Amino acid sequence: MSWIPVLSTVLGAVIGLGSVLVGDRLRWRREQSSQWLTVRREIYVGYLNALHEANQAMRAVSLGDFPPDTTRDLAARAAFRSAGVNQAQEHLVLIAPEQVVQAAVETSAALRNLRDRIRKGEGQSSADYESEFLTFSDRLHVLRNAIRQDLGVSALREHVPI
Repeated sequence: MSWIPVLSTVLGAVIGLGSVLVGDRLRWRREQSSQWLTVRREIYVGYLNALHEANQAMRAVSLGDFPPDTTRDLAARAAFRSAGVNQAQEHLVLIAPEQVVQAAVETSAALRNLRDRIRKGEGQSSADYESEFLTFSDRLHVLRNAIRQDLGVSALREHVPI
């Protein structure tokens, strides 16, 4: 009996099984990468939405749109808190790379500074309010570009109005 046909059959089976396993591994990696990208995108969108919601609610407070039985101070803090910026930032901190986290921290700090201006009674016509708003806008632009870079999208050259 010749061993050559048996060995060639075994060798063919090993090569076939190996190629199937390699193909499955590559497919699994692609799926994992796609799922990870989806999770990051959802968390980034949630964080940006929380920033936007807080900014809009605080703008309303700066224009005097809050209950008459509430002080401006309490209304501004409530507007920031109810938007869930801190909770969304915690999600972001868990999954984002360092440069995105740093940009997020700086952006939320700028938004808090804006909140503090509103708490003090400064409105949108105040020079200090305008300065804080521009700082927030600049930080938001940097954050958006850090997120875009992490997602593999080209950077925005110009600010998107908020």
